[in-house]
Amino acid sequence: MSGRNDDAVTNMDRDAIKRLEVWLARQSGGRAQVRDLKQLSGGAIQENWALSLDLEGGDWPGSHDLVLRKDAPSNVAVSHGRAEEFAILKHAHDAGATVPVPCVLCEDNDVLGTPFFIMHRAEGTAAGHKLVKMDANDALAEDLGRNLARIHTIKDTPDLAFVAKPDGPAAMSSVNEYRRHLDDLPGSHPALEWGLAWLEANAPSGDEIVFSHRDYRTGNYMVTDGKLTAILDWEFAGWSDPMEDIGWLTAKCWRFGANDRVCGGVGSLDALIRGYEAESGRTVDRPMVAYWQVMATMRWAVIALQQADRFVTGGERNLELALTAHIVPELEMQILDATAPVDPAPLPDGVQPVRPDPSLDALLGIARDIVRNDLASVLDGDARYKALMAANALGIVERQITGLSVGADDEGRKEMAARIRDGDGTVKDHAQLLAEVRATLKESNPRALG
Repeated sequence: MSGRNDDAVTNMDRDAIKRLEVWLARQSGGRAQVRDLKQLSGGAIQENWALSLDLEGGDWPGSHDLVLRKDAPSNVAVSHGRAEEFAILKHAHDAGATVPVPCVLCEDNDVLGTPFFIMHRAEGTAAGHKLVKMDANDALAEDLGRNLARIHTIKDTPDLAFVAKPDGPAAMSSVNEYRRHLDDLPGSHPALEWGLAWLEANAPSGDEIVFSHRDYRTGNYMVTDGKLTAILDWEFAGWSDPMEDIGWLTAKCWRFGANDRVCGGVGSLDALIRGYEAESGRTVDRPMVAYWQVMATMRWAVIALQQADRFVTGGERNLELALTAHIVPELEMQILDATAPVDPAPLPDGVQPVRPDPSLDALLGIARDIVRNDLASVLDGDARYKALMAANALGIVERQITGLSVGADDEGRKEMAARIRDGDGTVKDHAQLLAEVRATLKESNPRALG
């Protein structure tokens, strides 16, 4: 093995890098040197590392720009492990989908402490807030449709046996799954129970099941010069109704504010469907798109609650996780708006907001730690002094705010959630929930009400 360059830019432990070089040398049959290894942004569920590697001799000589993908400190229960995701990626590549070329899998925890796999690095950006600022791009939307159709051709093979199939129609399987997840989470969520009751009452009986990405959205694909370069993040893939992926990609929550571009904030629904139908030979049932958009919003709300619970009970002190629960009220409003009764009841007055966990003092605490430990440490002089003062002020507010908040009646919400799940929800319940959600958004995200 060639000597490691100690000047390489990295934020991984050097002993871990040495173990990685030894392992890569064994895999390639040559000599390995890590030139650069840096953690990429994002990755609340998995960690992605940009890996620049030199291999001398062996099976893969040359310089390679790669991505190493490994587990984050904790995980979401329904996500696949790295070995499983690697198998899925290979099948997607073989199906002709535009994905990073898979390279090698490591299941030896002694190398980096957790399984990982390596794939070729694709060029471009995946950041949703950047992609939606481009001009409307129906060619991209059409290509997304074609690639989705290719993903849906993946066959059921023995090495994909770990991918569970829905128990009955996919829609009802999802409804039951999300109810189980809500039961495992703290608190009650009557607005989500309302949405689940609506999804059950309107569930399609379609029995077509295909292999689905199940996280096919803006933010999980890369674009260069307006063209698709890679579809990413396969940890939620599974067998489902083909409409689930279309509903997920076109749900409002994944348009990043470009709500007039139904296909992920980048293009039109017509273009997406045109590409999908041309490649697959299927005809998309357009009225069902709205149903699966509600299902998508429900699913994201449940995932958001799970991620927030990683902060509250899992001890993972991460501001992104802490803030995730505070997007749930906006998702609840979207669900309630989409499933409103034909003759809705008037909204009641004087409704208290619902304040989700993490609590206000917990949010202030982690914000204080970021200002004090992350920001102040890289500042100098007057700027550092001001950052430390801001951290002290946040600490004072954190201590004073504890116990002062007054929110909605938890027992009443718990009773309402149970009643809705039993099928006894009323138009007045819908009005109460909508009023609570709007009161909450006035505090946490007033722009959502606009």
